[in-house]
Amino acid sequence: MEMTITEKIMARNSGRDHVVPGQLVWTDVNSVMTMDYLGKQCFDKFRSLGKEEVFDKDRVICVSDHLVPPPNQKFATMLNEWREVVKQHDITHFYDLGRQGIAHQIMVEQGHVLPGTISIGTDSHANTYGAVGAVGNAIGVTDAAVAMATGKAWFRVPQSVKFHITGEWQPWVMAKDLSLHIMGMMHWNGHLIYKTLEFTGPAIKSLDMAGRMTLCNMTVDLGAKNGIIAPDTITKKYLDKVAKGSWDMIASDDDAHYDAVYEVDVTNLGPTVAMPDKLDDTVPVEKVIGIKFNKAFVGTCTNGRLEDLAVMAKIMKGKQIHRDVNMIVVPASQTVYLNALRAGYLETLIEAGAAVDTPSCAACAGIHTGVAGDGDIVLSAGNRNMKGRMGSKNAQIYLTSPSVVAASAITGVITDPRTFDV
Repeated sequence: MEMTITEKIMARNSGRDHVVPGQLVWTDVNSVMTMDYLGKQCFDKFRSLGKEEVFDKDRVICVSDHLVPPPNQKFATMLNEWREVVKQHDITHFYDLGRQGIAHQIMVEQGHVLPGTISIGTDSHANTYGAVGAVGNAIGVTDAAVAMATGKAWFRVPQSVKFHITGEWQPWVMAKDLSLHIMGMMHWNGHLIYKTLEFTGPAIKSLDMAGRMTLCNMTVDLGAKNGIIAPDTITKKYLDKVAKGSWDMIASDDDAHYDAVYEVDVTNLGPTVAMPDKLDDTVPVEKVIGIKFNKAFVGTCTNGRLEDLAVMAKIMKGKQIHRDVNMIVVPASQTVYLNALRAGYLETLIEAGAAVDTPSCAACAGIHTGVAGDGDIVLSAGNRNMKGRMGSKNAQIYLTSPSVVAASAITGVITDPRTFDV
């Protein structure tokens, strides 16, 4: 029987010729990531297994992203304890304040994730790693500790669902719009829980790595086990500069079985918005034009990349953010920050009136750097909009793409970027 790309990856990394959905497998992992707010717990659990040294100091990746810079004494103390633990275990790759970024951005950007392999992390958006043709998956503290000790993890092989994406991308329409469109198309009905979402088709082949990361990133919010895109020339060009290890091309067999196949033509896809409190309550931007908001936020592991900042700078150049809007922009990593600085994107955004903050998860986690207060209406390019996600449960969050946020920040109301004078 032929296999999908996810099935192939689980087979090759568990020493098998073939696997089928539902089968339990004990697999090798290429890398294990943990971050500041769960990291010490992971190492405590690791030591409770009677272990002193991790399976590979080069492949246990530690990142400070949720709590940096620390907003209060409690988090500052947590960070100090985290740093001491990482130092004790002599971890090679520690991305701390000053070298940091959001963990999932770091994992791909720094080449810790490779096609045909499995990488896991203690945060739900580890699905992002599928952008380069890897199986990326979120795990809990106990599974992380076992993987840190053994270099292995267990999986139940998921069923695969294919999204075949065709057509031509229209101006100002982004991968985020496709992701939100699929959210609204599928709804949270349980059909995709614990399944692989595989993206294929000519519109995917024309998508840059940033867009691919956005698509795979949000598959977890449909309940999927992982999202994945087969590696191609775009993947190779990206990884040639950063890959920490060798890899090869891998793809689904032509006759592989899928639980379901869906077709989406992006030619007719426009900017899309998720209404407050529900990710799958999505509408075309035309349905919400004119709605006022007072806070704009762009960043996160979903949309804080260089390409996102470039789109925003193009829209906002020479313009001013509306006086009733406070806008916060958070690059996804120090590398993104520096490249955006060199390209002039941050200069443009700052001149327009945006506040640019240190790379971190920031307001997305509702911890610091722009949390929402009572009565706030936020237009966000993040990944979640449930009540209380960014702070107050009495705030509203509209979720959309960086291009919609940029155009809307200028007018002070939700605006279709396709009608914007650029």
